Amino acid sequence: MESLRKIISSAVLLMFCSLIYAQNKVTVSGTIVDETGSPVVGATIMEKGTANGTVSDIDGNFSLSTNEGAPLTISYIGYSTIEAKAAAKMNIQLKQEANELNEVIVTGYTTQRKADLTGAVSVVKTDAVKTSPDADPMKALQGRVAGMTITDTGSPSSTATIRIRGIGSFNSSQDPLFIVDGVPMTNGINTLNSNDIESMQVLKDAASASIYGSRAANGVIIITTKQGKKADKIKVDFTANLTAQFYTKQSKMKLLDTKGYATAMAQAALNDGIDPVAYASNYGLNLNAAEGVGIRVWNPTTNQYVNYTINGLYGGFINTKRTMMFSDTDWVREISRTGFSRNYSVSISSATDKLTSMLSLGYKKNDGILKYTNFSSIQARMNNSYRLNNILKVGENFTISYNKQVDGAPMENALKISPIVPVYEKNGVTFGGPVGGMSDRQNPMRELYHNKDNHLDYWHVFGNMYVDITPVKGLLFRSNFGVDYTTSFINALTHTFASDVVNNNTARTDLGQTNNTNYTWSNTLNYLFDIKNAHHFNVLLGSEINKQTYLDFHAISEGYALESVEYMYPNAATGTARNTGAMVGYRLASFFGKVDYNYNDLLLASFTLRHDGSSRFGKNNRWGNFPAASLGFRISQLLKKDWLDDLKFRLSWGKTGNQGIDNNAHYGLYVADYGLERTTSTAYDLNLAGSGTFPSGYRAIQTANENLKWETTTQYNIGIDYSLFRSSLYGTADFYIKNITDMLINPGYLAAKGEGGSQWQNGPSLRDWGMELTLGYRKNFSNGLGIDINSNIDLFRNRVTSLPKTTTGAYAHTSKQNIVEAKKPYGSIVGYVVDGLFQNHMEVYASGQPNARVGGLKYADLNGDGRINQDDQTWIMNPVPAFSYGLNVAVSYKNFDLSMFWQGVADQDIYNNQKFQTDFWSITDAGSNKGNRMLNAWTSDNTDSSIPALTTNNTADEGRVSTYYVENGSYLKLRTLQLGYNVPEKFISKLKMSSLRAYISGQNLLTLKSSSLTCSDPENPSWAYPLATSISFGLQVGF
Repeated sequence: MESLRKIISSAVLLMFCSLIYAQNKVTVSGTIVDETGSPVVGATIMEKGTANGTVSDIDGNFSLSTNEGAPLTISYIGYSTIEAKAAAKMNIQLKQEANELNEVIVTGYTTQRKADLTGAVSVVKTDAVKTSPDADPMKALQGRVAGMTITDTGSPSSTATIRIRGIGSFNSSQDPLFIVDGVPMTNGINTLNSNDIESMQVLKDAASASIYGSRAANGVIIITTKQGKKADKIKVDFTANLTAQFYTKQSKMKLLDTKGYATAMAQAALNDGIDPVAYASNYGLNLNAAEGVGIRVWNPTTNQYVNYTINGLYGGFINTKRTMMFSDTDWVREISRTGFSRNYSVSISSATDKLTSMLSLGYKKNDGILKYTNFSSIQARMNNSYRLNNILKVGENFTISYNKQVDGAPMENALKISPIVPVYEKNGVTFGGPVGGMSDRQNPMRELYHNKDNHLDYWHVFGNMYVDITPVKGLLFRSNFGVDYTTSFINALTHTFASDVVNNNTARTDLGQTNNTNYTWSNTLNYLFDIKNAHHFNVLLGSEINKQTYLDFHAISEGYALESVEYMYPNAATGTARNTGAMVGYRLASFFGKVDYNYNDLLLASFTLRHDGSSRFGKNNRWGNFPAASLGFRISQLLKKDWLDDLKFRLSWGKTGNQGIDNNAHYGLYVADYGLERTTSTAYDLNLAGSGTFPSGYRAIQTANENLKWETTTQYNIGIDYSLFRSSLYGTADFYIKNITDMLINPGYLAAKGEGGSQWQNGPSLRDWGMELTLGYRKNFSNGLGIDINSNIDLFRNRVTSLPKTTTGAYAHTSKQNIVEAKKPYGSIVGYVVDGLFQNHMEVYASGQPNARVGGLKYADLNGDGRINQDDQTWIMNPVPAFSYGLNVAVSYKNFDLSMFWQGVADQDIYNNQKFQTDFWSITDAGSNKGNRMLNAWTSDNTDSSIPALTTNNTADEGRVSTYYVENGSYLKLRTLQLGYNVPEKFISKLKMSSLRAYISGQNLLTLKSSSLTCSDPENPSWAYPLATSISFGLQVGF
């Protein structure tokens, strides 16, 4: 009985304690944010000493059932772990420990911590973009991302060419996919306001990019724009930038002046045994003038120098009308100037628990480096989101920009028109032009002047609207509708002119309107949950529809009584008129899913599948599947070393597609044929009218291919991420293999196949492989000194692995092997090997080389048959560099900061097309201007020269592809040098400012190149625009 009484007493006591415990049990809820007020996704909240815990959701919110006042630990990789007592409502702010690990990365329809990434994703620092003077923000990233190659033509209006991890295709698009705030941007990247960019990620491997399926074969660049962030007051930011751009002596091609031009001309004539006086007269020159400019030329017949005095052939004039004075014109200097650009940007932002809002305005004005050219842009952007309740949130993000540009393409003419031609005739109004035997080179100043009214008006509307629904904890449904719309208008005027032998007698206009509309509607369901506080899952399901419509219309009219921009419209034309136009489009439907798994920050995994259907392909292969899988193992979680912040191994595999071909690629196409051209006409004189103009027929120009299918890229990636000593030392290493199969090509066809032989096909295969390394060190010292040094190295190779037998002749090959058999990379060049110059007639006679000449190029007889022919061609150029690299050095001391960025390429072959003009008088445009290298050409008095003897006629065919034009294009460039100063807070606070920074920056300041390279700039081996140098002054102000 006593035992029973004790049992009952114990049970009562236990029930009483449980009742007390239950009365103290509470549901704790709250939000976890970082120091900027942004939510921290996936933070772990644990009741200390127990297994009771949870993780924060996509908005940083959490709830946990625990005892009131119980000790909680809140942790997240890259942040300091904190403890707090449980309360009904908690707002927790975590402080960063390691910036590189806690960044939230946009990876496609969702976000991830950088620490949780298992794919090859590069996070781009946007500081360089914000202070760059370029209209295209991508140009500022050249060399800053391992595996991403950016090239620039130097043209003032050009956009950057971007390649990620080497060659992606032969004939279809090689451009990466741009995603801005979740919406694909097809064009107009240069209309973005650089100051609106919050972050930029580059998805390089298939595992990270496969969520975008058929558009991701060439990588994906994700741009996220700024949003309002929580603060005590409305935040205002203002930036201003003034930039001067100019051509430096180092970047410009070294051209002949008039003295050098006449010297080269006379030397070419004497070498050929031609009377130089008679030869020069064809170009408006008198070599026996009574007065003028003296020249000295070697005569190989007499073995002595001859002196001439040059002037205009017609009493100091170069034309028979005596309107153009003999001149010494530096045409590049005449068409160029110091261009000035101004960039201004202001943004206003604020945020509360329910509302975030941001408005930004930007203005760019660029008075181009070429005269009469300019570019202006006005951008307005509005970003708002509103949380109606705990379940529903709506938002929008729209940018509208208006761009106006006047551009011209006079550089080739400026580089080639003769220096003896004046800019203007003697009346100072009529433009000068070529005479006599000169090639019909337009006066580049006239081109620019007449083009000044041909401005292109360009509107761009871009943005999205979305609805977020969170019915239960961790579950988010988003419906997002995006639009990318551009419309452009231009009335291109062609004026009449007369410049001696070059003239145009008909005024003409081309009135053009182009509309490009892209709609994207995506719906995603994102579920974030955990099991037993150790297994964390992020599940994504979605669908997407994309539609593109492209409309183009041109009205071309001739004959105008008045030539003014106000008058020259089609209704005023008195001559012929015709219209052209086109409307094309395509649709893409997609279904996709992704699962991310995290086990205690130790084991990471991700699985993706996308199913795409595109109207660009035939009905037999319209749909394609693009799977991917990746694994990550964070060994630092096992080692638990104080000096080891993070050490993670990654392994990934995936497939992506390429559909970057013409919208009509799989169709059979025909054109109307009116019988005016009898070679290809399919019209017949059925009515026996004998007029020569027949009823319309139709001619096939493309054969249908309903079996056309996706170009597929399969990629493997092994990587490692590391961060040591409280993130002072950090870096990554990636090795990848990329196999591209069923490549989309449109090869040339034999006439024997008949009309319509052109056809898009699947064919070649290509393999890319390479390694990407990044390494950085940063440290802040107690004396106010801070340093941040980071570098990257990119090594890649490629090889064509297969070609259809019917197309092998369309790609580089020798007489013995094609590019596949030779195991050569795409872009390799086959040609002759140059073995010096012929020094005498005996060498010429013994060479077996047709039309060989003394002082000419001597080609090697590789097969030893005593003849020089196509069998002596071999592989002479590999376009793939040994490696490329970038080095960024940033130093700060108290309020000063200094940064410099170097970028380079090692051991790269380039084909120097400038040599056609710098080393030869007659290969192209005999009589046009040339480079001054030829003044050191071979003569019998200068036999040590490696430059062939000048000749008036290229009888030896020395413009053929050969090693003479292959040179070492290695370089190291100082891309950016910037010095800045942050005004102390004690001064600016009186002006109600939160920050004030002034800086001066220079771009493209220095180029170091191989001593064997003969052109000015290894990035410009053709006769094209020099790359400009710029100096910028800027202010960044915050209120």
